[in-house]
Amino acid sequence: MNTQSGRDRVCGPAPAAGRFPLAAVFLRSFLIQAGWNYERFQNLGFAFAILPALRKIYRSGEAFNAAVLRHLGIFNTQPYMAGFVLGNVVRMEEELSGRPGDAEFESKLLGVKQALASGFAAIGDRVFWGRLKPLTTQLCIAVWLLAGFHGWLFTGAVFRPSVPVVFCGPLSGIVLCGVFAVYLRWVGLKKGYSCGGSANCGLDTMRWPVLIRALSVAGFAFSLLIVLGAFGLLIVHNLPGESAPGLAARLSLVLGVMALQRVARRLGRSIFFAMAIIVAVSVIVFTAADPVRFDVYL
Repeated sequence: MNTQSGRDRVCGPAPAAGRFPLAAVFLRSFLIQAGWNYERFQNLGFAFAILPALRKIYRSGEAFNAAVLRHLGIFNTQPYMAGFVLGNVVRMEEELSGRPGDAEFESKLLGVKQALASGFAAIGDRVFWGRLKPLTTQLCIAVWLLAGFHGWLFTGAVFRPSVPVVFCGPLSGIVLCGVFAVYLRWVGLKKGYSCGGSANCGLDTMRWPVLIRALSVAGFAFSLLIVLGAFGLLIVHNLPGESAPGLAARLSLVLGVMALQRVARRLGRSIFFAMAIIVAVSVIVFTAADPVRFDVYL
């Protein structure tokens, strides 16, 4: 008779693959930061999110208690990317439930969990905190600029824009970032569950370098639109009689600063290096030239 030990047994149908447990994990993942603490970071939120799946996998008893305690260790990742880790861990917990006492596989589970948390933290920080978050503000200002609301530039003037225009700016940024974040939470959860057990699970979901580069280009394009739009508005309101050479000089300064920032990034220099160069050049220009000629920037 051919028998298999508990270590070699292949787990049967995925007990947590049902619609409800993954949906419950998905909804709870929105609260992963609610229990954030300085000792173990997002561990409480992670354990809370994965609890419905653990209940279905282990039901109750010592195995369930051990599974909960297993996920109360240190955990920290980009919150919008946590779905990739949650899905992977759910799948590995299902397999571990068919291997009782397998300390080696349990150690692998925790190692994969930590590796994915670190990897997706780096990707998520660049996508969301470094690109999408600033892009929401840029999009808000661009919408206001195109809609004719210029109160963000002329703070001392009285503007009476319509309510839809005022709210359309920030809402456009919120929708852009929010929809993509929710999409990644759900896609990450499903992808993590489908490829669970690998330390690089989910890293091929998107072409992350291409996405990051595209967001960087979009951010620069919005910055260019805002700068040129603001410059044009300042000319119309403050310098109606300015000569063409004077306007060209001011425009060249603005575009020169933006070009310098891009060149510094291309050369691998930090933003602080670019800022130091800009400050030094500004001091020289404002010292050598008549400050009144540049009062548009003051």
